[in-house]
Amino acid sequence: MNASNTGYERKPGWVYIIITMVLAVLLTVVPVPESVKYYWPDWITLVVFYWVLVLPAHLGVMFGWINGLIEDIVSFSLLGQHALGKALTGTVAAMGHNRFRLSNFLQKMFLILVLQSINITISAWTNHLAYEAPIVLQMWQPALTTALMWPVFSFLMDQFDPRYRP
Repeated sequence: MNASNTGYERKPGWVYIIITMVLAVLLTVVPVPESVKYYWPDWITLVVFYWVLVLPAHLGVMFGWINGLIEDIVSFSLLGQHALGKALTGTVAAMGHNRFRLSNFLQKMFLILVLQSINITISAWTNHLAYEAPIVLQMWQPALTTALMWPVFSFLMDQFDPRYRP
């Protein structure tokens, strides 16, 4: 493997990263019909996972934490509720970026499924403790759609700037 392909020597295109994060936040807060609500993927998790895999030396836990706090603010949820899950996503992606780069799409999809399930569990648990909100099985459906969206999302991100490929 060439040294310039490891993610440590690459310079981040901050404008491109910010644009993708803004789009992810917009897709997160866009109003969707009730019938689609439980199938809507977590765009912020996809973007965090993608960028941390691509630029592990520049992005990681703090990138996930900050984006989780932004999600907390725009969704009017408890501060730190989404941040904890996104920080976990950033940590796992940063720690295993070399292994994940060699993984096929099915393995990455499974990892995203597990990470998103943990994120949803954290959110459901905090909502239940803070607001006594019921925990329903439908809450975990976005984990599946987020994982299924990964190949399409990754392909589209690679098309916009081929320098970055996880």
